[in-house]
Amino acid sequence: MEVKLSENIKKFRKERKLTQEQLAEAMGVSVSAVYKWESKQSTPEIGLILEMADLFHTSTDVLLGYQWRMGDAASVIDKIATLTKAKEYDKAITEAEKALKNYPNNFDVVYQSALLYLKLGKEKEHREANSRAVCLLEHSCELVAQNQDDNISEVSIRTQIAKAHLLLGHTETALRVLKKYNVCGVNNALIGMVLGDYLHDADGAEKYLGRAFASFAEDINNIMVGYGNVFFQRTDYDTAVDCFQWLRVVLRGIQPKTELTWFDKYECILLETIAECYCFKEEPEKARLSLREAVTKALRYDSAGPGEIADMRFFTELGLECRLTYDKYGKNAMDSLRQRIERESDMVPGLMRLWLEITEKLDKTE
Repeated sequence: MEVKLSENIKKFRKERKLTQEQLAEAMGVSVSAVYKWESKQSTPEIGLILEMADLFHTSTDVLLGYQWRMGDAASVIDKIATLTKAKEYDKAITEAEKALKNYPNNFDVVYQSALLYLKLGKEKEHREANSRAVCLLEHSCELVAQNQDDNISEVSIRTQIAKAHLLLGHTETALRVLKKYNVCGVNNALIGMVLGDYLHDADGAEKYLGRAFASFAEDINNIMVGYGNVFFQRTDYDTAVDCFQWLRVVLRGIQPKTELTWFDKYECILLETIAECYCFKEEPEKARLSLREAVTKALRYDSAGPGEIADMRFFTELGLECRLTYDKYGKNAMDSLRQRIERESDMVPGLMRLWLEITEKLDKTE
């Protein structure tokens, strides 16, 4: 058994952004006493340890750093998670409530138990479970300084609280929480859904849904381009092509069918990237077809007159600016393609030869 009281006092003090002077004042002791606690020169009395655990919103076990107790807690947490996943809710609740008695201020125990009740409440429309989930999630927020999972934060926990309130029919409360913790627009889609579906506020919903939609378009582009490059680097060119083709289909779906948009210019770059994959696969005919389609689209885009380039569906109506542009490659679509190919030609076998072959044929037909 290893006690890490001095290290934990210092750690929790800093997490709470307290100076030694402020902790000393809160505990009613001298600054030198706090210094001695943190430097292992002395140990606080049991009453002060209890007060500090309460001040730091943690348990005495966690503050003391009993490794064997924390190991026990970890096994219990795994057991609760396993039973929850298997939907053995009665057994999971028994384990959770036992753990909550033994570790009432252990973040992982409290949070995992909250997820159990939240899942039960959602699947079984169990009001008591949802209410219990709210209480445990609120307590999790108090203990969040203990959290070691980068995927969990107070914002994510507050969003879970809002979802529980929705299940309880507390729509206004849920909306208030979502708006308060809408960091970087993370809850825009959910806020829009609540305003539109629950409160029938079309104008209010449109504002938040519009922001969420713009973010979605940018995110889905970044995700699929990122995946495409991952598979490209692994020389899995077929899957890379699938990623870029899937992205074309999705973005094409939000484009007016009979009009040109900025996507037509961007699609030229996607098609050129697909051609690169086929070059590496040593399938020149497929590469040629993809690159020729890119050139055809680029010429059509560049020949459009003023006012003939429309915006993507939903973007104009919502007053949104599209950020998925490729102007960094060139002022028009053909210029973008040319600069892209010049940049990549040294690394992609046969790419420049195909480009020259296609463009030379175009020059002869003009």
